[in-house]
Formats: sequence, C-alpha cells, structure tokens
Amino acid sequence: MVNKVTIVGLIFAIFTIGWILGTGQWAYGNVVGPLFNNSKLPKLNITYIEAYNTPKGVCLIMNITDIDGPDAYPASAPLMEIYNSTWHMFLNSSEISNDTVKIIQAPWNANKKDSVNWYSGFIVVLGSEGQFHLIIKGLHLSPGKYYVKLFTPAISGSRQATATFVIS
Repeated sequence: MVNKVTIVGLIFAIFTIGWILGTGQWAYGNVVGPLFNNSKLPKLNITYIEAYNTPKGVCLIMNITDIDGPDAYPASAPLMEIYNSTWHMFLNSSEISNDTVKIIQAPWNANKKDSVNWYSGFIVVLGSEGQFHLIIKGLHLSPGKYYVKLFTPAISGSRQATATFVIS
C-alpha cells in the first residue's frame, strides 16, 4: 500500500507541473505555441526621393521610415530594385552598404540610429526616419521616370516600399 505522504506528494507534484505548464502557455506560448498571434510585420515607407546624375554616378537620396512592425527589432531592406518600363537593376545588401555615403537621422529621433550594413541593407527602427544618400558608381540614368522598390523579408509584394523619381 502507498502511504498518505506519497499520495499528497504526487498530487502536489502534478498540480505544480500543471501550474508551471499552464502559466508558461498563457504567458509565453511555450507548450503548444502562442494562443494569439499579435505579431506585426514590418512596413517600410519611402517618404521622399530624389535622384540626379553626377560625374561619379547616380546620386539617390531617400527618406525611409518604418511605419509598422515589432518594437524590438528594426525593419530591414536587404534588396533594392531600380527600374523603368524597359530597364531594371538590383542592389543587394552589400552593394547598398558600399554605395551609401551619408545617413542623416531625423532630428526628432536622433537617438534611434538608422543604419546600413552588408547583411541587412537598410536598417530602420520603428517610428524613426532616416535620409539615406547613395552614390551608385558608374551608373548614369537616361532622362525619364524611374521606380524604386525596397524588398523587406517576410512581407507580401503589396506591402513593399515603392517610390517614383524623375531624371531630367
């Protein structure tokens, strides 16, 4: 026969394990995954764009802001496409990093530090806005209307940041 202390101990152990698993599921989703998916996907927006030809190449100036997404992680755009109706080119993250010559942080959020790097391309913190100056060496664009698209991982094509500029 099993004595009373062992039975009380087993009941207490089962209750404690249930409490730990239940609390973990409720707070962190660590048993069967989150009960609710409240995660947000990042959304970059190009609020200003200007481009012109220089002797070194095309100078592209863009104000980029992150208007939606998680607070804990900045949004990134590791791929950029520049195109018109007859021509297009892609810049990957290392080319974006190499071609960026200056970043000006908006004065209302100077402590957030938007940046570029070889792995993530453009890095923009939620709610911040940075002006990125790129000189794409050796490229000279013909007069006309061009489009820029920034590709952010894990979001649909309709949510990608796009903008239009004109070379005269």
